[in-house]
Amino acid sequence: MDGSFTAAVVVAADGAESVVRRAIGLGPNRDDQLAIAIRGYAPALPGTDGVQVILTTEQRWPAYAWSFPLGDGRANVGYGELVSGGVNREGLLAGLQRLLPGVEARELKAHRLPLSTGRPRQRDGRVLLAGDAASLINPLTGEGIFYAVLSGALAGGAAVRGGDAGAVYRRALHLRLGRHLRHSSTASWASRLPTVMDAVFRAAGDDQRVFDDVVDLGLADGRLTARTLTAAARRLR
Repeated sequence: MDGSFTAAVVVAADGAESVVRRAIGLGPNRDDQLAIAIRGYAPALPGTDGVQVILTTEQRWPAYAWSFPLGDGRANVGYGELVSGGVNREGLLAGLQRLLPGVEARELKAHRLPLSTGRPRQRDGRVLLAGDAASLINPLTGEGIFYAVLSGALAGGAAVRGGDAGAVYRRALHLRLGRHLRHSSTASWASRLPTVMDAVFRAAGDDQRVFDDVVDLGLADGRLTARTLTAAARRLR
């Protein structure tokens, strides 16, 4: 729609390329705090129908490919890595084929992923950044839906509460996600070492509780638990 609008509070949920974020003078994430992924749809590879596949490699680490079944013979497939590694479209396509050989992906599109390791401080005032616009993307997995829904709800609550919406929202984010974001940032730093990730994966394969801890850290609001740290340390080689 064309025209001008006024509002007591603006919740900016306009994605990784947020126009609102730029308008209030906040720059993009640094390249080492920014990933890029290419994603599309493909016929499910033989033997993978009904199975979520995640594949990693030491080449261009940290990077991974995925294949998530849709239930109709197709899969959501993709590959992503850090921008600081010098990635380009040719490299993304090569990475996808290297980890998912034979995949016949269609309608491939690339997306920037501003990671939470580079999230800006929420300012006081009437403009609230939510989801990708606030760099709320998990640095371990590139997952952002959980953060988007949660931050959007917190922003909406702050907008109707009254007072300084920015300050209210900042406190709510800290209480709800502060500890988790510290833990996920620490885990992301440690994950730069493939040996550490190998140890975590082995521990998760041996213990369902560790597996659940890792999933919660990468896809929700989990934390680094003593159980997971101990199990991984025992499997370091």
